[in-house]
Amino acid sequence: MKAIAHDRAAALAILAGAVAYLVGARRLVSPAMADPLGPTAFPTLLGGSLTLLAVLLLLFPPAPPGGAAPAGGKGLVRFGRSGLAIALLVGNTLTMEWLGYPLSTFAFLLGALAVLGEKPWPRGLLFSLSFTAALYLLFGRVLHLTLPVGTLFGGR
Repeated sequence: MKAIAHDRAAALAILAGAVAYLVGARRLVSPAMADPLGPTAFPTLLGGSLTLLAVLLLLFPPAPPGGAAPAGGKGLVRFGRSGLAIALLVGNTLTMEWLGYPLSTFAFLLGALAVLGEKPWPRGLLFSLSFTAALYLLFGRVLHLTLPVGTLFGGR
């Protein structure tokens, strides 16, 4: 019973982060008039998916595993990890215009993998780098979407 309450609390926290992510995504400026989707398409899709999954978790929490979590131990670690993942997601949204899509996404993925306990580090680094590059190529080159370059590197 306690695990379900924790899952619902985590769902509410994820929902709040998803809404903040969507609000941040809506603030991205579209630099090209001919771009049919604009830079908000992917973040909106990601935020919408996260919102949907959070609502599903809120309404249908998974059955608790075999035993209850030890008091003050596992549950606290779970909330800590969820909170850090949400903080990273919000940080990704807030820094995307400044750092640009590739760097902010790479930092988000690397941080999220570290929070989720990915070991060893080189594998997480390689995954973050290759996933960021694949997404950049997909959205930037194949779909011709304009991704934020980042004001730090001279973009607008």
